[in-house]
Amino acid sequence: MAHRCVTLCFLFRTRDGVEEVLLGLKRTGFGAGRIVALGGKIDGSETALDAAVREVAEESSIRLEPGELEAAGRVTWSFPAAPRSNMTAFLFTADVGAVTARTTEEIEPHWYTLDAIPWDGMWQDARHWLPAFLPNRRVDARIVMAEDNRGVASASVRGEDQEASTCRSSGPS
Repeated sequence: MAHRCVTLCFLFRTRDGVEEVLLGLKRTGFGAGRIVALGGKIDGSETALDAAVREVAEESSIRLEPGELEAAGRVTWSFPAAPRSNMTAFLFTADVGAVTARTTEEIEPHWYTLDAIPWDGMWQDARHWLPAFLPNRRVDARIVMAEDNRGVASASVRGEDQEASTCRSSGPS
C-alpha cells in the first residue's frame, strides 16, 4: 500500500490588526479547483522542512529561510477505497509580515481572515481539522475518508501534535 509524504504550509500576517492566512486556488494537478494551503510532495532525500521552503517559493514566489518556518504537527489521511492515495502531511507555519504572494502556474494565492475561511471551496476534511489548527497553529489529525474519497468517514483531531520529522513511504509515491 503506497503512502505519500507531503507538506502543508500556512503563512500568517496581521493587517489592520486582523490576522490573515494565505491559501490559494489550486490551478493544476491534484486538487485543481479547490482552495488549499501551499505545499506538496517531499522529493527524494529532501526533508519535510526543505520541501516546505521549496513549495512555498514554487507556489507563491515567497522566499523563506528554513528558520522562518515552525513545525506545527501533521495530518494523516487514509483512503480505504483508494489506498494508493494515503498520505501524511507535515504542517508548517510562518509569520511573514508584508510579503507579496504572486500567482503561479499551480496556485492563485489569496489572504483570508480567520473568520472568513472559504470552507465550501476546500476539501471536505478541512472542516474537521483546520478549525482546531488555526487558533493555536498546532494539530495532530487522522482522517479516514469515505468510500467516495470525498467525504469523511471518521476524524481524530488533537490541537497539539507529537512532533515527528520523518515519513515512511511504502511503495512508489
